[in-house]
Amino acid sequence: MSDGSTSGNGAAAISSPSSPSAALVLGGGGARAAYQTGVLAYVGEAFPEADIPLMTGVSAGSINAAHLAANPWPLPKRTADLTSYWEDLTMDDVFTPRSLWTMGRSLVRGTPSPKQTLLDTSPLRAYLNERLPTDDDGQFTGVQENLDAGRLSGLAISTSNYATLQTVTWVQGCSIQSWERPNRVGRRAELGLDHVMASTALPVVFPAVRLNGAWYGDGGLRMLDPLAPAVHLGADRLFVISTRYERSRAEATQAGRTAPYPSIFQMAGILANVLMLDVLEHDASVLRRINRLVRRLRPEQRGRLRPIDLLILRPSVDLGALAEDYRLDIGGAMGSLLSAIQWQNDPQSDWLSMLLFKPGYMQRLLEIGYEDAERQHHRIEAFFARDPVGADERDHSSSVSTRS
Repeated sequence: MSDGSTSGNGAAAISSPSSPSAALVLGGGGARAAYQTGVLAYVGEAFPEADIPLMTGVSAGSINAAHLAANPWPLPKRTADLTSYWEDLTMDDVFTPRSLWTMGRSLVRGTPSPKQTLLDTSPLRAYLNERLPTDDDGQFTGVQENLDAGRLSGLAISTSNYATLQTVTWVQGCSIQSWERPNRVGRRAELGLDHVMASTALPVVFPAVRLNGAWYGDGGLRMLDPLAPAVHLGADRLFVISTRYERSRAEATQAGRTAPYPSIFQMAGILANVLMLDVLEHDASVLRRINRLVRRLRPEQRGRLRPIDLLILRPSVDLGALAEDYRLDIGGAMGSLLSAIQWQNDPQSDWLSMLLFKPGYMQRLLEIGYEDAERQHHRIEAFFARDPVGADERDHSSSVSTRS
């Protein structure tokens, strides 16, 4: 496969046509990644023979991508097992709050340390190590097994290098060369728990992870081209599951009329959406424009350019607003900080939803994801059948699914 390329801030329709492949693209959102699992659960049930040889994940999406790529079972069993991960997950399985004493002592010492973050994610590493097939070094043993058996063509997990401020995508599989762009690079690696933990490490909140002698954090921080890794792997079809709710014009207008002065947590939620979710929508928009331009060219003029099929599923419900029905109780330094500024009165819960690893909330997200995918059955079916969907069918439902 060719390594592909990109143009501007979007994934360009440039890749080798010799090995057409579908890629699953899973972005971030913290606990909201349970929504992705609900969608995948329906896909596994309704399309058990679906062929998705390429997997890409960033932030919490890297957990789901790693599970699907590291297990050798048929798709329905993989997605069902992934669902059980999220059904069984509790806040204690994800993080432990650091005490004010631990953080304060670490800060006084003056030497940067993982203990200077608000939350300790050792429980999440232990949970994943128990659930995913790994060796003694934490490497995913099942990924290479699936590559050798032809069940998988490639897995890519994206992280952010704190020293260079580059997005680094770690790739196992695919006959590609490492790629270099000004703000993002691709590196071949044998993937494991460290890559997933780095990809999910939100700055200040979760500790950074050391990879190849450098410190890495959440892959969504500087990732301006979230579709690009899949294109680099040689995908000609992208199945994207977003956790970002797209408001209608009427909803946006009403919210603007009734909104109070923005609180610190409302602004934190906006920042989280901008960094992790909104860039995907921008990249998809750029890709659609490039696709339209490529289709206007005669075949002999296209060279290596070709359209890349795009399917995006988004929540039919505002997952941030849904979090308002649940209470987040965090102890330690973070709990003290939240209580000091009376966060319970904050009306915007985008930031809250990312840390709300509560069974009730995640079960609701699983249900919404499953129901949204079920409503979009014909579009998913068309995607796997490589059957075009007309432009007049786009964005007609609250669970938006777009194909170019």
